[in-house]
Amino acid sequence: TQLKPLGDYLVRVAEQADQAGFATLVVPDHFTLRSESMAWLRRDANAPTPAVIDFFEAWSVLAFMAARTSRIRLSTLVSGITMRYPAVLVKTVDTLDALSNGRAYLGVGASPDFGADEHQRMGLPFPPAGERVARLEEILRMALQLWSGVDKPFEGTYYQLASTVGTPLFIQQPRPPILIAGNGNKMLRLMAQYADAVSIGFGRDLGDLRTKLEIIRGHCQALNRPYEHIQKTTFFITPITHNGRLSQVALDSISALGELGIDEVMIRYPDDPATFDLLATELLPIVEKIPVAGR
Repeated sequence: TQLKPLGDYLVRVAEQADQAGFATLVVPDHFTLRSESMAWLRRDANAPTPAVIDFFEAWSVLAFMAARTSRIRLSTLVSGITMRYPAVLVKTVDTLDALSNGRAYLGVGASPDFGADEHQRMGLPFPPAGERVARLEEILRMALQLWSGVDKPFEGTYYQLASTVGTPLFIQQPRPPILIAGNGNKMLRLMAQYADAVSIGFGRDLGDLRTKLEIIRGHCQALNRPYEHIQKTTFFITPITHNGRLSQVALDSISALGELGIDEVMIRYPDDPATFDLLATELLPIVEKIPVAGR
């Protein structure tokens, strides 16, 4: 009895976001988290929460939403590389891209430190942070080889495939885009080398964002890769509305993010229909006109 209303809610989120013209629909990729790990997700810090919060499996949710939409892009934000065997994750993205007519990202990260308890309870390995980043880079190389359709073994330090022969299913060309989320210096280097889109921070500390973007720019220069080829996003957690109207503070912050070169801000789906209508009819037209540095 609880699942049907949630399914209806997901359909409503997907259809309304698609029809309103939002660019991307992302879902968190977790299985089960303790409430103390979820301060970033909770809307009301005073509301009671159970000891453990269970999530629907993220890629199943995206496939469910893909069937009810036609335009909006789809991704996790993001899939920790310790959560699934990597070749299976690449096949999952392949499938979603094919069935959604070319709207899927490979959204990946090195798995956050707060996920250690989740991994232990799910029976998943959780190596140290440095190894997780090294595994992520190896998985990115694996994905590119799998997508190439070249028939040769993949021989990494952590992962080995006997062959990567096959006809990729994806529709986007030259392949599904790679979205990487993270903050550390090693992650910023991987973003510069492999990412088509990056998600950094929470849209508040402009100085920190500027520093991280400049680090990515420096890595791009060293790699001889155009910095402009990377789409920059941030998860914007500042309240968008105040007393039933758009917050000028939020609008000024979004404009400042554009001046930094942020292409897209990600916001939470609001709980009430009136706020969604405000975002769709007033926020989107304003945001679409905000100039983005370097574009």
